[in-house]
Amino acid sequence: MKTRRNEPQKHTGLTNIDRRRLRIIRLVNFESGEYATIFPFLGGRVHEIGLRAGKKIFSILESPRTVAEILRNVHFAGVKLAPFPGRIVDGTYSVGGTTYKLKVNSKGNFAIHGFTADKPFQIDKSIARSDYASVVLSWEHNGKTKGYPFKFRMRLTYKLSESSFSCTTEILNTDSTIIPMGDGWHPYFKTAGSVKRLSLSLPKHSVVDVTSPYKVPTGTSQKSTSGEVTIPLRQKEIPAVYDFGTKRRRVTTRIIDPKSRVEIRLWQEAGAGKYRYLVVYRPATGTSIAVEPWTCAPNAFNNGMGLMLLKPGKVLKGSYGVSLKKR
Repeated sequence: MKTRRNEPQKHTGLTNIDRRRLRIIRLVNFESGEYATIFPFLGGRVHEIGLRAGKKIFSILESPRTVAEILRNVHFAGVKLAPFPGRIVDGTYSVGGTTYKLKVNSKGNFAIHGFTADKPFQIDKSIARSDYASVVLSWEHNGKTKGYPFKFRMRLTYKLSESSFSCTTEILNTDSTIIPMGDGWHPYFKTAGSVKRLSLSLPKHSVVDVTSPYKVPTGTSQKSTSGEVTIPLRQKEIPAVYDFGTKRRRVTTRIIDPKSRVEIRLWQEAGAGKYRYLVVYRPATGTSIAVEPWTCAPNAFNNGMGLMLLKPGKVLKGSYGVSLKKR
């Protein structure tokens, strides 16, 4: 395995700041050809994952391709969503009797997907061994973001091993007060062709009722399923927010492509204080499906669904990952 730090290709019209932001880290398995590409200075964004199933390498993430699209990334492809995933109504919430107002950055008057997506993470450590390659990134919030005057340190450990890729997230409260915290990841998965031929297989869960079109929880949920449920993605409507409950365990969601005879397996540490929720979003492109592990539900700063209130010195820590299997 190898860890490479690459300079971006030269493009006219880019500032020196843009060039720095476009630098990449590439984890590579030269024996299998598998790889993962990460933008450390764009929030630790995962841009590419290539995994082997049988004799073929599948590129399983749909991401922006041009320089302008990569820098803008209006659909949050591959980004970390901290300190809150999803929408916060009116960008307003209260903690400890004090009301805070975040910057509204989404239609419908919402604050959406936190503010770490474009932050410059530093490279703390990289490891390359015969069976895996990994990199550790970190970023520290100084408490000066509008509406979020709390300090925390975020550390991401990415690891590529045979036919799998994983992330362990640690968020430490470095403030002197309790802080609200949530985290998520926003990948768009693909195999080949239209997502209508794919199906989504989820472990036991309940469906969180949400508003339309903005997917904000209403406060009610449907009765938990008795076991695994498979949803054909050709369906016109599919639920958006799934809750795996408070029991701590590892759960796996499968994205099944019967034509290519492969399945992407997204696993997450679920339960209280972990990645309890799964959010599914089908973009208009029709070529990918966002399947996202979150520690909390949308608008958690207000509804408290999965919200962690970290005491000084305490850590939110959890892991998730993807693998590719031949069917």
